[in-house]
Amino acid sequence: MAVSRADIDAILATFEASDWRTIHLKADGVEVMLSKDGGEVTPPAPPPAATAAPPQEPISEQPGPNTADATHDGVEVFAPSLGSFYRAPKPGATPFTDVGTRVSKGDDLCLIEVMKLFTSVTAPCDGVVAAILADDGDLVEHGQPLFRIAPHDQASS
Repeated sequence: MAVSRADIDAILATFEASDWRTIHLKADGVEVMLSKDGGEVTPPAPPPAATAAPPQEPISEQPGPNTADATHDGVEVFAPSLGSFYRAPKPGATPFTDVGTRVSKGDDLCLIEVMKLFTSVTAPCDGVVAAILADDGDLVEHGQPLFRIAPHDQASS
C-alpha cells in the first residue's frame, strides 16, 4: 500500500492543528519529519538493545499509550496519540464495550486510527465502564480522556 498525497495532506493538517512541536513518521518507504520550531528535524535515536530484564514502565507527566489516572470517579483512560476514535473493530460491528460493561485488565476498549494504522486501547484495570468520553469517529488528541472505569473495588460498592 503506497502513501498517497491525501495521506500526506492529512498528516500536515493534523500536525498543524495539534500542539506537537515535531513529528517523525515512516510508512511504506516514505519518511516525513516536520517541526514548528523552524529548525532541522532529526530522526529519533534507535531504541536501546534488548536486555535480559523487562524494562520498567516509564513514569511520565503526559499520558502515553494505555495510561490511566485514578480520579475520585474511577480510572481515566487516555488517547495514546492523535487519531480517529473507533468503538468497534470494524464499521457495523458490536462495540468493544458500553457504559455499564464489566471489563478485565487488558480488554480492548477501542481503536485509535492514524493513517490506516490502528492502535488498541486496553483497560488498565478490572472494573466497570462508568463513562465513554468520546463519540465514535471523533478525532481525538493525544492525552485526551476516552473512558472512565470504576475499578472492581469501587464498582462493587
